Formats: sequence, structure tokens, C-alpha cells
Amino acid sequence: MATQTYTLPLDGAAANDTATLARLLRENAALFNKFVMSEYPEDMRYAYQPETFDVTAMDERHFTFRCMIHYFEPCCDRNMHDPHTYTVPYEVRDNALVFTLDETPWTVA
Repeated sequence: MATQTYTLPLDGAAANDTATLARLLRENAALFNKFVMSEYPEDMRYAYQPETFDVTAMDERHFTFRCMIHYFEPCCDRNMHDPHTYTVPYEVRDNALVFTLDETPWTVA
């Protein structure tokens, strides 16, 4: 299992300020690339679109985000952007937002 723990400093922001926490996550959307792309291991037709990352819900223990996955196929009418939603547990520890993502590539048998 390939998990990665990320720690984002709050830089003095209040731990219960979910708007600031959501902004911090949006600013670090690139961190979610391996997590999102683990569903499509080594399939070059798919690409994570970090500019579409948005936190849609957040409580004291979890945040939910939505992003788009771009699918590309040489046939001009087969390209698409597909929305995906994920919920991730987090905690605030030592004035930092801490969360762990499972970046294990999916294996389809």
C-alpha cells in the first residue's frame, strides 16, 4: 500500500476556520495528483486537472473535493472531462492541516 501523509502549515489561521482550510487545500491541489490518478495507473489517456479542484464540503474531520479527469482519445469526438468526488479524513495537529492519501495504483484483474 502506497500512502503519503501531507502536512500543510496553517500559518496562524484558526484550526476551525474551514474557509481558510479549504483555500489552503485549493492552493495545494497538485498534491492530489497521485491520489486521483491511482484509479488510472499508467494509462496516458487520463489526466488530473488540478485547476478544477474545489472543496465542496468540510467538517471537523473530513473534507470532500471535486475535480475533473480529462480523458483523451485520438478520435475527436471521444475526448471528455469527467467529474470525480472524493472524501478525505484530516486533522489539525501542531498548527498544521494533516491528511493521508492512498496513492496505491489500482489493479484490475
